[in-house]
Amino acid sequence: MKNPRHLTIDEKRDWLAAVFRDSCGEFSPAEKFKAMIEDTKLAALQQESDSSPGGELPLLADLLQNLPPPRSEEPSR
Repeated sequence: MKNPRHLTIDEKRDWLAAVFRDSCGEFSPAEKFKAMIEDTKLAALQQESDSSPGGELPLLADLLQNLPPPRSEEPSR
């Protein structure tokens, strides 16, 4: 069986937690802070997908509904 190409949300959160909890000095405080922010985003995304029916992401659906219609192709002058 072929390995999946992308990491799961849980795998990403595990890696970010390892960055945030680094005690040997491999990561700077700024990198740890960025890891905490990204983990928070992933947690919110995971919570939205778990709570919505059918696994749909309401945030993405709202964004798609608010997109303007495509521009019509006008001939160049």
